[in-house]
Amino acid sequence: MWFVKWSLIPTGRIGFQGRNLSLHERSRILDELYFEGDRRAPYLWRFFALIVFSSAIAAMGLVNDSAAVVIGAMLVAPLLTPIMALSAAVAEAWPRRQLESLAVVLGGAVAAIGVGWLTAALTPRVGPGAVLSGEILARTNPNLLDLGIAIAAGAAGAYITVRSEAGSALPGVGIAVALIPPLATVGITLYADQSLLAGGAAVLFVTNLAAMVLAGGITFMVAGFVASGESLRQRRYALAFVIVLVLAVAIPLGANSIVEWGQSAYSLAGARAVSEWNPELEIEELTVNPALSPVLFDIEVSGSDLGADVEDLAQAIAADIGKPVAVEVLFIPKAAAIADP
Repeated sequence: MWFVKWSLIPTGRIGFQGRNLSLHERSRILDELYFEGDRRAPYLWRFFALIVFSSAIAAMGLVNDSAAVVIGAMLVAPLLTPIMALSAAVAEAWPRRQLESLAVVLGGAVAAIGVGWLTAALTPRVGPGAVLSGEILARTNPNLLDLGIAIAAGAAGAYITVRSEAGSALPGVGIAVALIPPLATVGITLYADQSLLAGGAAVLFVTNLAAMVLAGGITFMVAGFVASGESLRQRRYALAFVIVLVLAVAIPLGANSIVEWGQSAYSLAGARAVSEWNPELEIEELTVNPALSPVLFDIEVSGSDLGADVEDLAQAIAADIGKPVAVEVLFIPKAAAIADP
């Protein structure tokens, strides 16, 4: 009896005192997160069935460039539970449950990638050299904002797990953080022979996983879901490993963010210059390649008349960003008329 109380009732010895959870609350959380003994086999069957269903939905939505379908796949995906179980195991310094939860997550990840690959193989529009949809490309270039989303989602998921009265918000966590869509994207882009894009999608999933485990583990600790002080060292080791992993993925995310922020600044400068150059023109598309020297601006505009010298536009953009630029303008003429019978 003494051992049960010692292992279940939190001591708060993590450097600060959180809200102590009752034995009943902790028992409920353990039942929700860990499926052991006779409950394991049925849980795994349900888990992998939902992985297949959600991955297939996500892959078809990605190929069809349908954001609504991809969101639906996020709601079906079952990965949030084992990730929260991994977070709680890190907070409690339970090595066996850490390994078991991680194995479930990785097994689900491999299955999702396989379903994405198979869906691409059965879809005529996907293959080497094919043009990939915007929904697919959107998950191949993660940045620091994705890391921030995953941190917030991990904390929210752990908070909802502890506070059962907030359970209605759990589907929102599944929508906010992308788990299944990046994995399906990995499978699709591998089939399309786009290994760099597949790597970007894989980095997005690893980012989400590491950040959610870290934020979730810390939230579990703050909520009072902690073990006794004798396992404090193991908890520190587990948290240190997750922190190192988060920092490791933050490096490429930071590099991507710098590039994207630079492109955004250049795009805004180009849009301002076009508006001042000829206010009657409508910008249909504006792309920037800052890696080139001079910086290349490819601008597609439409209107009744171009009516201005492109060299003046290039001079205005160069003066705004302080770098040499090359500007290519594609003008699409538009004509309108009103006729009476």
